[in-house]
Amino acid sequence: MKKAYLAAIAAMITMTVTACGTISPPVQTPPETAVTEAVEPTEEPTSPKEVIDRSEEEQIKSNTFIAEFFDSNILFADVQNLVAESMKNCTFENQTEASNGIQKISLKNSNGGGILNVMCIDLSQSSISYGLEYILENFGNYYFGLTAAQMNGITEDDFVSNYRMINSVLSKGKYQRYSSVQKTDGIAAQFGYTETYAVLAEGKLTVVSGAFLSSDMMDRQNFMQLIAKFAENIKY
Repeated sequence: MKKAYLAAIAAMITMTVTACGTISPPVQTPPETAVTEAVEPTEEPTSPKEVIDRSEEEQIKSNTFIAEFFDSNILFADVQNLVAESMKNCTFENQTEASNGIQKISLKNSNGGGILNVMCIDLSQSSISYGLEYILENFGNYYFGLTAAQMNGITEDDFVSNYRMINSVLSKGKYQRYSSVQKTDGIAAQFGYTETYAVLAEGKLTVVSGAFLSSDMMDRQNFMQLIAKFAENIKY
């Protein structure tokens, strides 16, 4: 009963902390191509029921962590200076809105659009008992999933790269996860990029998470450079 209650809380949090809408431009999904690979079995096959049960268990565990995280006396710190410094000379049209302690930045040009969510969460008064790396990995994966899901018509099959890194030294750590997108239906092409970068240091978790989707390959490069500016300006 408790797990179901915490999962419900996490679902409400998801609707609260993410940007609204999806990232354009939308495209027509091309037909999938089946690829068959012969693999020598090394263990007993897992039944479909076991796969479903394990997936549900992992989802409940993740939802429970997120619910406990946001219910653990956290505070949102100001990130206005970080946003202002990192957005200097930005080549995209942009608009910033503060919502629930998060700076939400809408980006667009004639070829596409994207979003950036920037936040700093003060954990100094938090009662959460998880370790540094566990917090980075689970919160980072959670937010990366929310951000990537906002690219309209894009699935993991469209990712042409998929990188994740977590490292820690003493009482501070970094998380970085990103994927590039390249998709075509034979008529038009889409180029995209999504990344979540997080630093946990001095009791504060600073996160920048964004995605951009465009018909111009150079927009992807410019967006990558914009997130890199944020990463450079986050104290570690």
